[in-house]
Amino acid sequence: MTLDQIKTLCRIVECGTLQKAAQSLHKTQPALSMSIKKLENEYGFQILTRDNYRLTLTKAGQSFYHKAQELLQSASQLSSLGEHLGEGNEAKIRLGYDAICPLTHILPILKRCQTQFPFTEIELIGGSRFSALDLLKKEEIDIAISPWWPTLYALGGLESLPVTHFSVILVATPELFPAHKRISISDLKQEVHIDVEASDLSFDTHDLILLKGCRQWRTKDAYTLKNMLVEGLGWGYIPEFMVEEELQSGELVKLKLNEIEHEISGEIRLIKRQECTLGPVSTMIWNEFV
Repeated sequence: MTLDQIKTLCRIVECGTLQKAAQSLHKTQPALSMSIKKLENEYGFQILTRDNYRLTLTKAGQSFYHKAQELLQSASQLSSLGEHLGEGNEAKIRLGYDAICPLTHILPILKRCQTQFPFTEIELIGGSRFSALDLLKKEEIDIAISPWWPTLYALGGLESLPVTHFSVILVATPELFPAHKRISISDLKQEVHIDVEASDLSFDTHDLILLKGCRQWRTKDAYTLKNMLVEGLGWGYIPEFMVEEELQSGELVKLKLNEIEHEISGEIRLIKRQECTLGPVSTMIWNEFV
């Protein structure tokens, strides 16, 4: 069996006659007949019949034809993939993002990337607490979208572009801390502080916790943190965009204290390793943020 034989079979079925198929393929009718005959002899069953003076598929031929269509589609995709890779485009790109960054800033760009480079696989890895930056330093992703502090320049070897700004706020349920009640640090220490686990980066340590001496529960991601806060299991800091609806409905309230920071804002950046040369697809994504 050859790919040319499969193409011939599919074109005959699509055109309905040998004459039309031969004209479409720029071949003679005897050549097409011989191609199908060889295919039938190879597998020992009749694929096409001339009943009622028209070429039609036999029952076995129908099953064979359906698989032949799938094979042609796969061959076409393989050919396109070969051309895509031959042009130097990446087969796969790994992007890491921190939950502090709204996906609304990322997904439209990935949509345009998918349209322009449909054969490049995109692996999007979400996390919290500098996890994207951690993966970038470990060379497990190609590009990170992460909160950025001026102190991160000390890590060295990083190149970055500004994307947007973030706001992290202190929240809890009104059952824990009524909105009208004046809250103090001692009040917070009566309840559980819920936080996400720290990354392996040297600067992301227990010392970053803004309030010491209280009970703590930890989770691995911001979305679990949100559910725990809404359930009233404790208080914590969370990206404001993640709880906008809960703040409007009153399920959560912002906590404000004079003794500690109740809102933290900063910059989100696109980050890559300086020694890493981006391929065409990665470059397209990078330039979309410029």
